Amino acid sequence: MNYPFWVFDWNRVKDYQEKYPLSKEIFKYPLSLWYGKRNAKPIKGLAKSLKRLFKRSGNNMPVLVIYNMPNRDIGQYSKGGAKTHDEYIQFIKDFIEGIEDKSPIIIFEPDAIPHLTHMPKREAKNRIQLMKEAIDLLTTTNAIVYIDVGHSNWLVPDEVNYYLKRVSNPKVRGFSVNVSNYRTTEESVKWANKICELREDDYYVVDTSRNGNGPHGNEWCNPPGRALGEPPTCTTEQDKCDAFLWIKIPGESDGKGNGGPRAGRMWGEMAEELVRNTKWIKTSS
Repeated sequence: MNYPFWVFDWNRVKDYQEKYPLSKEIFKYPLSLWYGKRNAKPIKGLAKSLKRLFKRSGNNMPVLVIYNMPNRDIGQYSKGGAKTHDEYIQFIKDFIEGIEDKSPIIIFEPDAIPHLTHMPKREAKNRIQLMKEAIDLLTTTNAIVYIDVGHSNWLVPDEVNYYLKRVSNPKVRGFSVNVSNYRTTEESVKWANKICELREDDYYVVDTSRNGNGPHGNEWCNPPGRALGEPPTCTTEQDKCDAFLWIKIPGESDGKGNGGPRAGRMWGEMAEELVRNTKWIKTSS
């Protein structure tokens, strides 16, 4: 896979960039767009919004994250998502309507698979069925779909393979790793390659957005002292790794931990700290 990723216009955060000038370094690079609801209000105009996005992106490839699974984040900082099976499937159908004949990268439901290990059996079974149905619908399009499987300090490769067998299909490109986490690229690639040994037809992408300094122990919610990782690229020097991507937008909070705002909200001080700690970026402050 070798496509130019879309670096979109971030005018909507222009004031934010002026207040936190170092954050401008982040917005120079291709970033993902996340789709999912935070409250009980329905998502309106999704298909039209996606069509406008593709018109703006031209021949460049957007990276889209579907994050709307019922009982999302199993009630933790990023809780929310669709309320019912039917609501979720309608969301997927609206998404498909908006995609039309385009070929975006889709990161499917961060953490939904590893969270299965924390759920009652009946609830986990229902989620697996829902994921399977949604993925089968998404792969009727030209989208390049990666199913998220968490990070290298969560599930072992055999567990990942067990769940992917139940939700994936031959049209799925593969899986994503390290989304919104801090595991190093080296560790993430090593773990993902072990999964590929069990799944010979799969490829993967790695979220390198905030892994420049690796993890801070097992702390996942706004750990201090982190840095940006490798910039988004399709040149990974790994046969099975399609791309390094910035899936989590650097500077977005993980949740109300370590002084951060709610999950998904931009946190200027954290954004500037990430830039300041990044060795390959030269800053004057």
